[in-house]
Amino acid sequence: MWSEVMCVTKDGLEQRALHGPSCSAEFVGPVGQGTLNAHAHDKPVMERLWNLSENDAGFAWTL
Repeated sequence: MWSEVMCVTKDGLEQRALHGPSCSAEFVGPVGQGTLNAHAHDKPVMERLWNLSENDAGFAWTL
């Protein structure tokens, strides 16, 4: 929950970055900027994950 609070309240955070625990393989520790793997910015991978998530949840977002 601390990472969500930080992302909402702190100015100047890098966008499209991962924020969460920053110690011990990014599982524990103070909230900070973590490691975001290159495939997280891969548009076809993002779209595939989004579609799988909608199908598995049985809910589709509409704009």
